Amino acid sequence: MTVKRKSGRPAKVPGEKGTKERIFDTAIDLFAERGYDGVSIRDIAAVGIKESSIYKHYAGKEEILDSIFEYFLEAWRQSVAGKWSVSSEAEEQVVSMGLDGFMAMASGVFTSWLDDPRMEKIMRISFIELYHNEKIRKSQLAFLDAGYAFFESSFAIMMKHKLIKPIDPKVVAMEYMSFFMNALLDYFILRYGTVSGPFLQEYGARIKEHTAFITNSIKP
Repeated sequence: MTVKRKSGRPAKVPGEKGTKERIFDTAIDLFAERGYDGVSIRDIAAVGIKESSIYKHYAGKEEILDSIFEYFLEAWRQSVAGKWSVSSEAEEQVVSMGLDGFMAMASGVFTSWLDDPRMEKIMRISFIELYHNEKIRKSQLAFLDAGYAFFESSFAIMMKHKLIKPIDPKVVAMEYMSFFMNALLDYFILRYGTVSGPFLQEYGARIKEHTAFITNSIKP
C-alpha cells in the first residue's frame, strides 16, 4: 500500500520496496522462469513498472543481469567475511579451528549463503545461462576455481599440521565440493519445479551427513 504526500506524489511506506528493488526482484523472477533471452524490458514492466522508470535505474537488460550477479558474489563475500578472514594469518586461523571447526565453518558459510530466497532463483538463472552467456560462464568458472583453491590450500595446511591424514589436498577438495555441485545440479536443473521445498529443506540433512563423512574419512 502507498500513501500520498501533500504534493500528491506517492510516499514510500516503511518496508515497501523501492522501484529499483522491484525491478531487480521482478527480473530475477522472470529470468529464473524463462531464461534471460526469454524476457524483455517490456515483460519486466508488465508487473506495473513503467519502462521509463526501468531505464532511469538501469541502462538495459544486460545491466540488470550484471547487478544480479554482483549481488550473488557480494552475498557470498559477506557470508565468508562473517566466518572467515582472508589474510596472511590464514594458516593460524585454520590450525586454531581444527578440522571439526573448519568443516563446520565451511558448511555454515554455504547454508547461510543459500538461505537468502533470492539466491535460489539466481542459481537457477546461472544454470540456465551457463551454456550461452560467456560472461556468466567465466564468472562461474572463476567462482568455482576460487572455491577449489581455497579448500585445497586449507586442507594442505591441515595436513602440514597433522590435523588430517597424509592425503592429496586437491583430491580432498574435489571430493568435498563435488557433493555440492551434484546437489545444485539435481535441485536446480534435473528436478526443478518438482521439489516440494527450498534447497536447504531438501538438502540440509544431507549436507550434514556429507560433512561428517568427509571429516571422519580424513581424520588422522
